[in-house]
Amino acid sequence: MNAVNDKTHKSVKPLSDVPAKSAGTIVSEADALQQQAEDAHGEQQALLEASPLESQYAAAMEAQVDAKHDQVERIEVRLEGVIEQQEAKLHQIEAKQPGILSMPSTRANWQCQIQQQQALLQRLHGRLEGVREIKDGMGLHGPRVEELAARKLRHAEPELAEGWDEMRAAQRAHEALMRKKDQEKRIKVEREQSATVGRGQTQSLNLNRSVS
Repeated sequence: MNAVNDKTHKSVKPLSDVPAKSAGTIVSEADALQQQAEDAHGEQQALLEASPLESQYAAAMEAQVDAKHDQVERIEVRLEGVIEQQEAKLHQIEAKQPGILSMPSTRANWQCQIQQQQALLQRLHGRLEGVREIKDGMGLHGPRVEELAARKLRHAEPELAEGWDEMRAAQRAHEALMRKKDQEKRIKVEREQSATVGRGQTQSLNLNRSVS
C-alpha cells in the first residue's frame, strides 16, 4: 500500500509552479483580459471612415493595424497560459483521489474540489473563446481594424492625419457639388417635359374647339 502511494506521489507534478490563487481572483484576471480585448473592439467601432488613399497614409496605418492585432494575440496567449495552469492543478487534484478506505467526507471534499476546478476551467474557456472571436474580427483588412488604426494614427502622426482629413473634405465637397448639379439638371428636364406636355394639351384643346 505504501509503495503504491509513493509511486503515485512521485508521478504528481508539484504545485510550486502553479500560483496559489483563488478561483475568484483567476476569473477576475480572465475577465480583465477579455475586457481588454473588448475595449480594443469597441475602439474599432468608434471611427467610421478610414480607407486609405495615399501610400504614405496606408503604410502608417498598416503599422497601427499590426500593433493592435498583436496586442489581442498577446491577450489570447496569456489566457491560454492561465488555462494550462488550471488544467495542471485539476490533474494534480485528480491524482490525489482518496482510497477505498478513506472517510466519506474526504471523498466528498475531493469530488467538490474536482467540480469547482472543472467549473473554473469552463469559465476560462468561455473567456478565451470570446477573445478569439474578437481577434477573428480584427483581420488585417477588416474595416474595424482600419478604423482603430486611423484613430491611433491621428495621435501618432497628426499632420499626416490632418492632410488626410483635408483631402476627404475636398472629396466630399466635390461629391456634394456633383449631386447638386445632377439634381438641378433633373429639375430642369422635368420642367421642360411638363412645359412640352402643357403646350401639347393646349394645342389639342384649341384644335377641338376649331373643329366644333
